[in-house]
Amino acid sequence: MITVHTEYQARFREITRIAGESFELEQPLVSELAERITRKYGADMQALLIDPDTQDLNTKGTLYLDSKGNRVFIDDSLEDGETVVFMVGIAGG
Repeated sequence: MITVHTEYQARFREITRIAGESFELEQPLVSELAERITRKYGADMQALLIDPDTQDLNTKGTLYLDSKGNRVFIDDSLEDGETVVFMVGIAGG
């Protein structure tokens, strides 16, 4: 079992109403973290977090980064103590 921390920004923070939290995961996978978050926060989070066509993390306007600043994907592994940031992508120049 590992502990993973989350940090929520923009629309993710609006849905959760908190800046972040911690989850204990049986399997160190982004898929388990995503499942736990969507189960906790319901349909609005499901629609924002998961692409309904692919069942992967939604990449349309959203971004998920690990503690090292790398983009994470649904099948990625997580390390104990890692923080995953959930944010809305910003475009422009």
